[in-house]
Amino acid sequence: MTLEMAVAFALLLGALVLFASERFPVELVALMILAVMLVLGPFLGLTVAEVVGGFGNPATVTILAMFILSGAIARTGVINWLAGWLSPLMGRGERRQLVSMMLVVGGISAFLNNTATVAILLPMVMTLAREQKRAPSKLLIPLSFGAQLGGVITLIGTSTNILASSVAAAQGYGGFGMFDFTLIGLLVFAVGLLYFVLIGHRLLPERQAGQSVADSYQLKAYLAEIRILPGSPLVGRSLAESQLSRQVDVQVLDIIRGEQHLAPLHGDTVLQAGDVLLVQANSNQLLHIQGIKGISITPDLPDEKGQEMGLLEVVVGPGSDLIGGTLESTNFRNRFNCSVVAIRKHGRVLHERLSSVSLELGDALLLHGTPYALEQLKREPAFIVTEQAPLATFRREKIPIALGIILGVVGVAGMGVPILVTAMVGSVLTVLAGCLKVNEIHESIRWDVIFLLAGVLPLGLALERTGAAQWVADLAVQLAGSVSPLFMLMIFYAAAALLTEFISNNATVVVLAPIAGATATALGLRPSAFILAIMFAASTSFMTPIGYQTNTMVYGPGGYKFLDFFRVGALLNLVLALTTPVFIWLFWGL
Repeated sequence: MTLEMAVAFALLLGALVLFASERFPVELVALMILAVMLVLGPFLGLTVAEVVGGFGNPATVTILAMFILSGAIARTGVINWLAGWLSPLMGRGERRQLVSMMLVVGGISAFLNNTATVAILLPMVMTLAREQKRAPSKLLIPLSFGAQLGGVITLIGTSTNILASSVAAAQGYGGFGMFDFTLIGLLVFAVGLLYFVLIGHRLLPERQAGQSVADSYQLKAYLAEIRILPGSPLVGRSLAESQLSRQVDVQVLDIIRGEQHLAPLHGDTVLQAGDVLLVQANSNQLLHIQGIKGISITPDLPDEKGQEMGLLEVVVGPGSDLIGGTLESTNFRNRFNCSVVAIRKHGRVLHERLSSVSLELGDALLLHGTPYALEQLKREPAFIVTEQAPLATFRREKIPIALGIILGVVGVAGMGVPILVTAMVGSVLTVLAGCLKVNEIHESIRWDVIFLLAGVLPLGLALERTGAAQWVADLAVQLAGSVSPLFMLMIFYAAAALLTEFISNNATVVVLAPIAGATATALGLRPSAFILAIMFAASTSFMTPIGYQTNTMVYGPGGYKFLDFFRVGALLNLVLALTTPVFIWLFWGL
């Protein structure tokens, strides 16, 4: 092993540790990798243009264009319209609903980004669960898994497919066409669907069935009304100066003064005699409040359906600028004119010290505010609202145009035109046609993914240029001995499936594809088959809620625990690790 190889491996190991630890946002880790490689580039045999080439890589540009297309589809309500049309066909039986939903989400995810598809369908599934008194936990994991399984049917189903195709082409193995692996993808989807029909539906947990949003967040013991009596020491003091904030550390959600609600509140709001404060507090805090002179406490929970104030559950969505911040650092209350009364994070419901909780993708927030504020919040791209928005809020008149454009992108790409060309032309047409406004382009793009690609693509190039990938490939060939090609393919599939549970699926492709290609070449096998196996494994991550973004998105709303994903997904991962390489061997060839 040369010194250059050792440095390349050190960079790889450092990147993997940072990705897996989740201490820093993905895009920051990508920029850190980029910065180090700009310094070490000459030593690794890379020019500055090659190090920053990830920003201009065909895969990066194609994925950016596909995000814009998905944004246009979301703004016009195409998926909502399709879901509304298909919803009556789902019936009331649990297994029939599960199968119907997976077919719908899988079919849509084959042609649109699967993360965006889950974000749009999640409210519909939550609404369906509430209407039929069914636990959302019975439907949301199948929603996420179905989107992943559908994403491997065509080239544009997920960014991982596009990236794998680009990496294969860059290494001289040839890229993948729009429908080149569709037969294999359909078989993989069928295996996943059959798994849920026979086994998976029995392993799904049942939580929150028939509960209201307030009940599911265990709020009854945590909301109380405090009345300020005449002569109270709190009279004339601002919220920031009051003992409630300084000594008891409770969150005041609203102040009712006569017939008037003062929410949203600010720290300089001055308290008056007769004010009724709606506060969030635990039992210990209420005991402390009772020791303050001049107040009376009446525990109560506001009517969730009341016209004055309401509750709304939202999920922190992909690409949200809230990720990595706290309610305090993001100025949440003033920015959105509502208060967070509870947070569901990693399967736990949090009620205390919410202002200092670091927000992550998939965190479910229970918001309290005026109907107007909550309606405005439903239009915020930072959130996924878990109640279905009416179709009237979308640009319904643009649905035929949006459908025509996406069908054109798929159809022309299927005839051999590069997907980069069709996707970019299609994204421009959606804006010119009014499906997506110019100021909405930025919101539609997943910038964390774009920065991730820009950072990890040169890392893969460094592994290849220094000979590190070939060194690992030679070692794999020596260890393989008399192992059959199919078993070798299964090993690479399993390695990718495990790695993607801890780091990004796109990073998994960039890291393993050069090694897989070199190994296949050394063994006299088809490199594209090995890259295809890595692509399928990286695109279907089922064992943890952090392995794939669609899992993270349903984690909070479903009330899941971490091990729920392992219980349902580990066996499915094993089944696919045994069957997908066989499908590739039979229909692609080794």
